[in-house]
Amino acid sequence: MVSLPLGIFVACLCPGTASDKLDTGLEGDRYHAVFVRMADQLFPRGGDFERFCRENKAAKRSELRARVTKTLRDKNDTSWKAIRKQVDALVKEQTLSGVQRTWIVNGFFCRAKPSACKALATRDDVAFVYRQRALIQTGGARNRNRRAPDRKLLNRLLGEWKDDSDDAFSASDLKVPWNLKRIRVPEAWKLATGRGAVVATFDTGLYPTPALVGALWRNPTEQVDGKDNDGNGKVDDVFGWDFSGNHNVSVGDARGHGTACGGIIAGRPAGEPRTVTGVAPRARIMPIRGMGHLAAYEYAVLTGADVVSMSYMWIRVKLGHYRGLYRLAHEHMTAAGVVSVGGAGNFKQQAPKGHQIALPKDIPCVIAVAGIFQNGKQAPFSSEGPCYWNGVKFYDDYPPDQPLVKPDVTACPGGYPVWFPKVLRRRSGQRAFRGRVVWDAGDGCGLVVGPRGNSFSGPHAAGVAALMLSANPELPAWRVKELMEATCKDLGEEGRDTTYGAGLIQADAAVRAAIDAKQIDK
Repeated sequence: MVSLPLGIFVACLCPGTASDKLDTGLEGDRYHAVFVRMADQLFPRGGDFERFCRENKAAKRSELRARVTKTLRDKNDTSWKAIRKQVDALVKEQTLSGVQRTWIVNGFFCRAKPSACKALATRDDVAFVYRQRALIQTGGARNRNRRAPDRKLLNRLLGEWKDDSDDAFSASDLKVPWNLKRIRVPEAWKLATGRGAVVATFDTGLYPTPALVGALWRNPTEQVDGKDNDGNGKVDDVFGWDFSGNHNVSVGDARGHGTACGGIIAGRPAGEPRTVTGVAPRARIMPIRGMGHLAAYEYAVLTGADVVSMSYMWIRVKLGHYRGLYRLAHEHMTAAGVVSVGGAGNFKQQAPKGHQIALPKDIPCVIAVAGIFQNGKQAPFSSEGPCYWNGVKFYDDYPPDQPLVKPDVTACPGGYPVWFPKVLRRRSGQRAFRGRVVWDAGDGCGLVVGPRGNSFSGPHAAGVAALMLSANPELPAWRVKELMEATCKDLGEEGRDTTYGAGLIQADAAVRAAIDAKQIDK
């Protein structure tokens, strides 16, 4: 049984004045999109997560996931029972609407007038009322299904999909691109290939070309029958979900970004010559649309994702205290066994230092990945650190004189073949793909060289995390980050720096470290 420190589980009551618990900008007589953060959290304040990690370093990830998830959901149920009567009264008096509960952070999104915000802030069991400063999330009519389930597509994909988890994998007769060689992936394949690991991609979807249909995660408890078989509120979510549109069509990608990233993570061999693009060619991809939706975080935890690869960042947005909501969400998700990964950004030439890596990649427990090209030089657009958290409610750490050193690791941001729906762009009247076509799959997708950006560095780390968890499934999520960083090849100035982080990922060394940790923990 996993022992979780009791001090972290007690409610952190916040009896301060209402004004102390209200975000700025909640004035006037109009509705504001807000998030009401309850006081009873697993990690009420900065430092609680880090203490939890130290005290549970040798815990099994599966036990942590079960215990932490139950605790988070129980806290939310208890808090909601206590506050629901007042919420219903505010709804009745038409000062609050569109309630959407969350448990990854104990609280709820809604639209509320200043009077309702103040009334809620006077409660001891409410810690803070945030103004939603990015990606408005509320319940109600805005979030009803806007698209009927595409059962014809899903049934076709189910017919093409097969479980290749137990199939042997060998790269002896495959073309292995330079980016995989650069971070020593072929050497890592001798130890692990990603079997059993699931990577959720918070991105634009996944185009169902054969190399990626084979990589799809399949919800084992859901059928294509118009019913919510597993009781999670999602009908026919056999291959993931679209949280921005609230429907099951997450397979399909007119933009190509999610397809390229998914192929880097777990693409199966295809093309002529037969090319393997995936770092973890036996891992599974859970495509999720709705980047930044906390409901997507909860879905990833409940459906068994081991890693989330995030392709979003709120750059040049003044988020203020609202950053703390996402930091807590990622701390809770990490404690529950999910590794968070994403590119560090492409803003070195557009933003000053200290503002180039933004939420959620500026969160301490998230792996932010910088980029170098094939010639070994830093990508000129690759965002640099440091990051600061001073002045953020509940945290107020990492000030300018002691900043958070980001990025965390480095990988490859472009110049190698990726799966991309190039033909779709031409047919839809958009600008034709600029780059070199390596192989045309003939189904609207192909292997191309051209797209670049740290969005493509991030999936390398996500794939390596999948390899590590394939080799040691019980490794806690925060230990994956620690070991990946500890085994990097140093770049730039000696030691960790704000250009390359810990250095270039070494996949084989990271997997060996994960295996060694399993032996030590025994």
